[in-house]
Amino acid sequence: AGSGGGGGGRSLSPPPPPAEDEREKEGVKERSGEASCEEPLEHPPGDGCREPPPPPDINQLPPSILLKIFSNLSLNERCLSASLVCKYWRDLCLDFQFWKQLDLSSRQQVTDELLEKIASRSQNITEINISDCRNVSDTGVCILACKCPGLLRYTAYRCKQLSDASIMAVASQCPLLQKVHVGNQDRLTDEGLKQLGSKCKELKDIHFGQCYKISDEGMIIIAKGCLKLQRIYMQENKLVSICQVFFLMALSLSKLSLAFC
Repeated sequence: AGSGGGGGGRSLSPPPPPAEDEREKEGVKERSGEASCEEPLEHPPGDGCREPPPPPDINQLPPSILLKIFSNLSLNERCLSASLVCKYWRDLCLDFQFWKQLDLSSRQQVTDELLEKIASRSQNITEINISDCRNVSDTGVCILACKCPGLLRYTAYRCKQLSDASIMAVASQCPLLQKVHVGNQDRLTDEGLKQLGSKCKELKDIHFGQCYKISDEGMIIIAKGCLKLQRIYMQENKLVSICQVFFLMALSLSKLSLAFC
C-alpha cells in the first residue's frame, strides 16, 4: 500500500528493550525477593544464643548446712532414704553426730550383730534405747557397753530376754552412766544392782519398775554407792519394803524424787 493509505496502514513495531539501569533494578528486586523467602535464623547472633544456666545443685552447699538439714530427718529417713541417694549423702548420714543418741525401740530388726556394727562405727554413743527389741541378747548389750564407754543413758524396757549380765556389763564398762531405765525385766536381780551401786557414782535416774526379783538388798547397795540420785521409780516391786524409801531419802545428798506403787 502507498503512503497515502491513511493512518490505518501504519505498522506496529515491538517496544524497545529496557534500558540497562532498569534491568539492574529488576535484578535487585528479584534477589531481594529471594532473600525475603529465606527462613530466619533460629538463634540470632548475640545474647540470645547463650544457654540457660544449670539449676542449683544442693551438693554445692557446705557440709555443715547439709548436716543441719539431715538432723531434721528421722533415723529411718536418714538410713533408708537419704543415705541411698549418693555416696556423698551416705557419708554425711554416717556422721558421728547422728549416732550419739539412738532410739532403736520396737525395731525387731535390731540384733546383736547390728548393735555391734553400730558400736564399731560410732563409739561416741551417749544414749541408747533398745526397749521392746526382743532380738537383742546379753551378748549384744555387752559388746555395745565395751565399745561405748561414754554411754550416759541406757534404756531397755520390756526386754525380758536380758539378764543381770547386761546391766553388769553396762555398769562396769560405762562408769559415767547417769540414767538406767530397765523396767519390766523379769530376770534382773540384786546382783545387777550391786554392780551399778559400786561402779556408777554419777547415777541420777533409775527405773526398776516391775522387776520382781529386786529386793531391799540391791536397793541399799544403790543408795550407798550412788549419792547423786535424784529420781527412783520402783512400781510393783513387792520385795522392796516401804522402809527403804526413808532410808534412801536419808542417804541421798540431793533432792530425790521417789515413785513406789
